[in-house]
Amino acid sequence: FNQVIKGIILDKDNHSKINFAYIYFNGTFIGTNSDKEGNFKLDISSYPSMPLTISALGYYSVTLTVVSPSKPVMIFMKPKLYELKEVVISGKSNENERKRNVKLFTETFLGTTRNARLCEITNIKDITFVSDNDTLKAFASNPIQIDNRALGYKVTYFLDEFVLDKKSESFYFSGNIIFNEDLKYDDPQREIFETRRKTAYLGSRMHFFRSLWQNDLDS
Repeated sequence: FNQVIKGIILDKDNHSKINFAYIYFNGTFIGTNSDKEGNFKLDISSYPSMPLTISALGYYSVTLTVVSPSKPVMIFMKPKLYELKEVVISGKSNENERKRNVKLFTETFLGTTRNARLCEITNIKDITFVSDNDTLKAFASNPIQIDNRALGYKVTYFLDEFVLDKKSESFYFSGNIIFNEDLKYDDPQREIFETRRKTAYLGSRMHFFRSLWQNDLDS
């Protein structure tokens, strides 16, 4: 049976073709890129009932809950429009403010667990912060790249929105993620990673929502 989905990715506003977009199953290793004409094809046989995610630089991610190889799909992506109020603060004050924002963002976004402490955002300079006494917002000009030394992953995260309420410490962020194996480790170390990954996954939010989607909450 043909399990290859084909399609084209377009700008929602002007219908221009979007090249080098990512087409992938959120939270997996499985994905591909659109070509210079916005076209793509992807074998979905490994995850036939899982939503398909499309992400591109400068656009909000799109999720397809129903995909069919029977006919090509057209995917329209909405451009991100940021209205950032530029605040110019010179010298040491600006540097200290950014350090505080980076610390708040990192602890919220990655967490504070043992695994989280072994993670590093390698392109933190691509993240812009808008902060006042109550709220911290973050915007990423490029996908966030994370080196997860605890689990042996190189992670790409497409951030759509991040808001932290400083007073209540409540937060909300949304986006999509794709994993890549970190190939610099030898076989014994990879076995350790596999054990850690299973421990981290079981009982996690990702485990819960995948089980919910598959109507398998007993697991």
